[in-house]
Amino acid sequence: MKIQKIISSIEANRAKNLARRNENRINAFVRIHDKDTYGDSYQQMHQAREIIANYAQRNGVSVDISKASRLIEGDETAPSYIKEYAADKINVSVQNILTGESKNTFVSANTEKHYPKVAIKPVVVDIPGEDTQIVRKGILRTEDSFLRNLYRSIENLTNIVTGKKHSK
Repeated sequence: MKIQKIISSIEANRAKNLARRNENRINAFVRIHDKDTYGDSYQQMHQAREIIANYAQRNGVSVDISKASRLIEGDETAPSYIKEYAADKINVSVQNILTGESKNTFVSANTEKHYPKVAIKPVVVDIPGEDTQIVRKGILRTEDSFLRNLYRSIENLTNIVTGKKHSK
């Protein structure tokens, strides 16, 4: 009977240690500084932290997310239209761990909106009855959710700070 309690205790401690190590790994790569971001964006970002941390770790970067209004906090000379613009935005900063190079961008934190994305990609068209192909520009239109827009922004910033080919 006591052996089962010991085994259960060991298993529980092991699970706690694994969870603590995973949380420390996530915190090493992703930091969300403000809980009072626009709408429910904080909850969505908090739930997606592990996905973002896995991407950041794989690419050798760290990601910092904070309210955009934090950048102009306390600045009495900031125009009101800039304060209004920053009210529903988050500031996403990506830093290369090896070189220290960092870039940042504003991303809308409105989780209710969909964000249009347009990409131009080459499309190969076969001519029926002939042995020829024509390459045309194809326009792909999609709409991103808040998290997909955030992921895309992090990916673009990562490509810039790591020197990889820029995606459009």
